[in-house]
Amino acid sequence: MSFRIRILFNDQACKSDLATGIGFSALIGDDLLFDTGNDEVSLLSNMRVLGVNPMKIDSVVISHDHWDHTGGIEGLLKTRPGITVYGCPGFGEEMKRAVALNKGVFIPCSEYRQIGPGIYLTGEMPARYKGHYLAEQAMVLETEKGISIITGCAHPGIVNIVDRVAERFSTKKMYSIIGGFHLKRHTEEELDSVLNDLEERDITLFVPMHCTGEKATRAFSDRFGSRTHVLKSGDSFEI
Repeated sequence: MSFRIRILFNDQACKSDLATGIGFSALIGDDLLFDTGNDEVSLLSNMRVLGVNPMKIDSVVISHDHWDHTGGIEGLLKTRPGITVYGCPGFGEEMKRAVALNKGVFIPCSEYRQIGPGIYLTGEMPARYKGHYLAEQAMVLETEKGISIITGCAHPGIVNIVDRVAERFSTKKMYSIIGGFHLKRHTEEELDSVLNDLEERDITLFVPMHCTGEKATRAFSDRFGSRTHVLKSGDSFEI
């Protein structure tokens, strides 16, 4: 089994007619969306430019309840009512109400959950953001190459997420980590520590985007060379 991943929204784009900004959204296959970027106009516009039919989307996974990952959900639900939205129990009531009011079905994931062939969610992981509790989940894809993890912002810590998934899938090789790694504000010493930890985990491919930050992305490229892929909105790849 393999998966095609298309980047629908990110801080940079590969084409001038694609909207950019702070946020993240990726399409897995044709019918599963991971996060929705920072606003509905940008998400739906990028879908149109990239030839993505929102009427084919059956499910949306929201990594965490921050505007740059949930901004497009209401517009998507108005276009495609009845979508299943997988979130965390710890999400805010405002976000849950928005899904319900727009005819979506919100499913809270407190623990690991399989949502499709080879597709899993980690369930709610605790994090702190600006002194407050933050609930976040990641997606896990199981392929012949091994296990791949897609993260929204990795507020619980990218190394912690990798270790949580590795413990669950202990017999599988860790193939790739993809998405926002939340390293933008790390000092050089903190960043070096993260890279050292990830190097020890024997991961084949690194795809840093969004809140990873330019400095950290360069550090991944310097450390891991061709094992680092830098993607923008409009790019796609197979795992």
